Amino acid sequence: MAELRTIFGQSVKAHRRRLNLTQEALAERAGLSLDMVAKIEGGSSGASFATIELLAKAMSIEPSALFGVNPQDQRFSKSLHEIVRELATLSEDDLHWVKALLDVALRPRRR
Repeated sequence: MAELRTIFGQSVKAHRRRLNLTQEALAERAGLSLDMVAKIEGGSSGASFATIELLAKAMSIEPSALFGVNPQDQRFSKSLHEIVRELATLSEDDLHWVKALLDVALRPRRR
């Protein structure tokens, strides 16, 4: 259970940072206390379904997006999980830049 709280907290923090929100701003948008947001992000407190919905709505995302990539899911390697975690912290502009890099790097080589 602690691992799920940690994954959830990291995901909340990543989405909040991507939106350039402070913990205080997220707390205000979601109608939660700053202390609650800090505890959730730190993994020391879980969140009820109602709280998950409030956080997701405050960040305009689906609630399922707050659970990240499960490292135990056999479809995802540890490396992919780490990459997704890093990408989740980037701004929309930075994500477009990274995508452009990937498009070039993964383009089939011409012979």
